[in-house]
Amino acid sequence: MNSEIQVVPIKIITVGAINVGKTSLVAKYATGKAPGKTKSTKNASFVNKMKKVNGINFEIKLWDTAGQEKYKCLTKLFTKDAKIAILVYAIDNEESFNELDNWYDLVKKTNEDNVLYAIAANKSDLASDNTIPDEKGREYAQKIKAEFKSTSAKDDSDGINSYIDELFLKYYNSNFNMNTSGSLSITLSTENNSQVQQKGCCGGGKSHNSSISTNKNKKTLIKEQIDEKK
Repeated sequence: MNSEIQVVPIKIITVGAINVGKTSLVAKYATGKAPGKTKSTKNASFVNKMKKVNGINFEIKLWDTAGQEKYKCLTKLFTKDAKIAILVYAIDNEESFNELDNWYDLVKKTNEDNVLYAIAANKSDLASDNTIPDEKGREYAQKIKAEFKSTSAKDDSDGINSYIDELFLKYYNSNFNMNTSGSLSITLSTENNSQVQQKGCCGGGKSHNSSISTNKNKKTLIKEQIDEKK
């Protein structure tokens, strides 16, 4: 048995209109603290977290993608190979809810059919300004067979951290055929924030360069290897 620590990568993406709070949710997941004022994302960024379940190491990369129309050409690149896609809208912005179909279609076109979809009805701390009832969000989630949760980067009771853990557990159970009895045993919690910087966009013959660093010494633990260890 190979003693080298092996890692299963899990790519989770957040998509949605500008100013729905994707950056704040990702920051809250990375630090566990409510972020201050954030700037609109240009291109994309991601954070890493290591989790261990039933002796298997998982590297979770949570991506924050741009919501502006002019960056959609790059967003398509960053949504590719996603395992979990979180479609985010703001409860005080009906237009962001109406755009969910467009974001869903974008993810569908760049991935296979085994993506786990989820809806985040964000900014629940602004309940007094809510223009979109949760029931409406749940109906949309049912329509696309997605999970649904009201979230907030400021209110711990509606945090993104527990939601992502729930989604990760659901994906884990569905794809690795192991029963964890509804519990997530996390023994690794090291975090490493990485910023993706892109130059150039669609058209004009411009190229784009990424500053994403990769660890070539890591080996991906595929499903067949997991089955052999059962």
